[in-house]
Amino acid sequence: MNKRKVSSGFIILLFLYGLVACKNGKSQKSITENPSSASQWTIEQANDWYDQYPFLAGGNYVPASAINQLEMWQEETFDPQQIDFELRHASEIGMNTMRVFLHDLAWKQDKEGFLTRVDRFLEIADKHGIKPMIVFFDGVWNPYPKVGKQPEPTPRVHNSGWVQSPGREILEDSAKQDELKTYVQSVISRYKNDERILIWDMFNEPDNANGGNFGGGSKAPDLPRKEKLDRALELLKKSFVWAREIGPSQPLTVGVWGKATWLEEPDAIEKFSLENSDIISFHSYQGPEETERMVEGLKRYNRPIMCTEYMARSAGSTFQGILPMFHKNRVAAYNWGLFDGKSQTIYPWKSWKEKFIAEPEPWFHDVFRKDGTPYDKEETRLIKKLTAVPYTTLSKVPEVAEVDSRETIEMGLKSHDKALFIKTGWIRDPFINIGPDGDFYLTGTTPLNEKELVRTDPYNIGLNNISCVGWKAYVWKSKDLIDWEPVENAYSLKDGIWDDIKPERFAEVEERQWRLWAPELHWLGDRWAITHTSPTPVRASNLSLSNGLEPVGPWENPMGENLGHKHDPSLFKDYDGSWWLVWGATQIARLKSGFSGFEGKPIKIGPSGQMKRMGHEGCLIKKINGKYVLFGTGWSTGIGRRGTYNLYYAVADKITGPYGERKFVGRFLGHGTPFKNKDGKWWCTAFYNANVPPFEAEGIETKNLIFTAASINQRGTTIVPLDVYTTDSGELIIRAKDPAYGTPGPDEAQKFEL
Repeated sequence: MNKRKVSSGFIILLFLYGLVACKNGKSQKSITENPSSASQWTIEQANDWYDQYPFLAGGNYVPASAINQLEMWQEETFDPQQIDFELRHASEIGMNTMRVFLHDLAWKQDKEGFLTRVDRFLEIADKHGIKPMIVFFDGVWNPYPKVGKQPEPTPRVHNSGWVQSPGREILEDSAKQDELKTYVQSVISRYKNDERILIWDMFNEPDNANGGNFGGGSKAPDLPRKEKLDRALELLKKSFVWAREIGPSQPLTVGVWGKATWLEEPDAIEKFSLENSDIISFHSYQGPEETERMVEGLKRYNRPIMCTEYMARSAGSTFQGILPMFHKNRVAAYNWGLFDGKSQTIYPWKSWKEKFIAEPEPWFHDVFRKDGTPYDKEETRLIKKLTAVPYTTLSKVPEVAEVDSRETIEMGLKSHDKALFIKTGWIRDPFINIGPDGDFYLTGTTPLNEKELVRTDPYNIGLNNISCVGWKAYVWKSKDLIDWEPVENAYSLKDGIWDDIKPERFAEVEERQWRLWAPELHWLGDRWAITHTSPTPVRASNLSLSNGLEPVGPWENPMGENLGHKHDPSLFKDYDGSWWLVWGATQIARLKSGFSGFEGKPIKIGPSGQMKRMGHEGCLIKKINGKYVLFGTGWSTGIGRRGTYNLYYAVADKITGPYGERKFVGRFLGHGTPFKNKDGKWWCTAFYNANVPPFEAEGIETKNLIFTAASINQRGTTIVPLDVYTTDSGELIIRAKDPAYGTPGPDEAQKFEL
């Protein structure tokens, strides 16, 4: 804790619902269905559990309205409104977990009321996609906790009111320790299979001798150092036995802390902690170099690693210095603090001895001011960026699914009532259109080396510097949506205009860093057009035209560099024969004959009502039943890479609008292509876009998937049947027919009428 001793030894979302493990890319089961109730998880169990989570990041949490754990949990001071406010802000910057301290006295005082309040806390946390780590005992700070009204903070003193759990009176008496068994087991029994809880931390810094510094300058004595170590180890061992007698589905941990002598010469309590935890955890308020040394040393245990306390700015432990290293090494990260409040942990440890008369600069701990404003926006941007990026190197390479059988696809195409997995192969933004020969043509965002990707990193999401996305637009064709053959040498960035306009950029940037995103193929009547966007080597887009009946080169670029950068450009042909370019979220512009430029200035369009934007990308227009339909893609939560990647639509009588309210097409259909097959039935493409392997579709309609980016789509191309019709009142309805896709989830920020 940041309530640290001052001795020489001191100076830290499933979310999967059901704790699932992906088998053969489709079936998932709990890796702890039959845990050994009295033994440590195996290394394989621990790593299988951890592989199912995205980058876990959050804070050590007590609401700003509470000075300590007792004030947080007692009935008179439990503050669900404040908790809801604070966890919402945490979720919005990408945090997906919190380390939360219970207290034995709060339970003893009001057992049922205490558990009811824990229920309420978990309900709030789950609403915001946050899975807490629950801490039972704490060896830090005042050893004389009392129920009832807690003291007011000592002005401008770091964590002046924190209390130990249990207090000295219980810790030093073995018989009284045993009375805590009912507390531990009643809590774990209630939540042992609760998907909302991530992990149990049995004892925070159990042997912290506190140096007599209890925040307000108190000299009330703690146990002597050696005696405290012995008694704390005794209780720690008991707590593990008590917990494992219940056999929770969540793992157990206890962290090592202080000077990292535990890497080479652990004492008795450190040795027990490291050898008995299911998941290894540690604290570090050191700088990046020393913290990374700790991480490297802990890797020898071959278990997942969590840093359950870090981040003390003026001590050299910062988000910018530590968090990227944790992400790189797959270390879950819990900084100290969240909101500036009664704990006053914006003040440094030295405030115990030195008087402060104003807010320190920099803050020592915490992320937000009382009103929800970030202390440092660069920090919150970094947290959001890293929590959006999943690990790409897991403990073992997950298997990927095979396509549905020919019989299943043939029957499904006729019944038009369920999703069909039609093609393997890493792809994003799959786009299907029918060509002049009556065949289906498929393209999308693809990698250069598919074979290597399957072997090492099949669930790479294609984003940031670990992206597998290449610089070629691969194309496949099929007569029946079952058998696909490649169209060789279709298109690459070298066929666009920018290799000619800015050859120096293509020379400067390594070819493996070139990216071609979201290609679309459109038949113009006498030739093909392809559109795409590209972030590198030149941040720009292309609109290229073929010279024949096949979507292959040579390609012409009649608009030249005037196209500039247009995010996810798409083409639409209107009833009068005019062509329009659609991009962003959302702008449109009519194209000149021959696609040599725009006829006028771009026009901004979007839905009316509560939602003013379709989403943030993947927009396109279709003409359906006499109406202009604008489709767009967004995350269900409105927060990037949290929840599900969905497809929405809005309808207008004119291409320029006004468009009606945003409506729901389907869950997991983001950046999909609505298209008609040869018998006039509507389908929509879908693909895997998540931070964790796919979930099973069964029962997914009721699952709150806000914890992280989640999907039921397999790695490849799926097509989902759409119900498309106009009601008697003239309303155009477009909705996925498969219930797993057609039902808005509990994580949907916008509420839709079914």
